[in-house]
Amino acid sequence: MNNALITIVLYTIKEQYVSEKAFYANQLGISPQSWDRWKKGEHGLKPDNMYILSKLFTDYEWMLVQKVCRNAEILPEVAENPVREYHFLKYQIAKKWIASGIATIRWHSSEETVHDSETRKPAITTLRLEMDYDFWSYKDILDLRLPSVIRHQIESKKVNLLEWINKNSPDTIKEIIE
Repeated sequence: MNNALITIVLYTIKEQYVSEKAFYANQLGISPQSWDRWKKGEHGLKPDNMYILSKLFTDYEWMLVQKVCRNAEILPEVAENPVREYHFLKYQIAKKWIASGIATIRWHSSEETVHDSETRKPAITTLRLEMDYDFWSYKDILDLRLPSVIRHQIESKKVNLLEWINKNSPDTIKEIIE
């Protein structure tokens, strides 16, 4: 199992779920021992469970995860911090999409869409960028998890979205959220 994949998945679970146990018990339906063996790279997960892992991400994000994992095998600096590389890519792509005006921008709150408060983290604000290619079901989506205060500032026009993203790196945002 690719260590970069494990690291990115664990970080994403931490972002979205109240705990690892909430995820592996309720979503994957596996034992703590199986989860620990997967995290240590001792064995893989069944295809159905790998599919569930992939759904932690949008299809476009999952493609980025795969590219980061591939690069982690070649580049030591990516292997050292694959989460940082993954978020860096997402923000660079988001900047380009926003600057060019080709993406549709939508805000989502976990309170609006998720009713599973025992497993999902409450009150996550997500900025969703969508690239639509005018073909049914072909759309690239990036989800950026941001502090709720940023949504309010941007919606009230106190801060321009592109200016805010240009000023803040994924590391800065991670510090604000945590």
